[in-house]
Amino acid sequence: MRPHNYKEHFIAAVVKRCGICRQTVEQVLPAVFDEIRYQLAEGSQCVPIESFGTFALIDIPERQHLYTYKGKSELRTLPPTQRLKFAPTRNMRREVIEEHRFDSTRRSFVHDPHDPPLRQRKELKYRPNKYGVFKGATKKTDIP
Repeated sequence: MRPHNYKEHFIAAVVKRCGICRQTVEQVLPAVFDEIRYQLAEGSQCVPIESFGTFALIDIPERQHLYTYKGKSELRTLPPTQRLKFAPTRNMRREVIEEHRFDSTRRSFVHDPHDPPLRQRKELKYRPNKYGVFKGATKKTDIP
């Protein structure tokens, strides 16, 4: 599928599944995604969507990176930055990753009793790898 066809296929799928007229879907879908982008860029930096997940900007602190190339190792300091993170709800993760099956009984924007409360931005923080803050480290002996 070519990139310019993604929008058309997505709109056609929504029209087919929901029975909403095509013109309405063509106006609403871009507006929804534009609002998510706006909220992340200039608003609260966290967009929780019930029964779907949470989009959030997380702060990555200054950290060390062990850079290895052609047998040479070099320790580099990476500057602080921000990353966009998405944390799906438990039921969304189960449907997509474990079962590979869409559950048509669940409704979007409605809290499912089996889902814990949506995570907020403060809960989606940066976690260094299990070997420490050295991004390139794959075992304890890699850390200088």
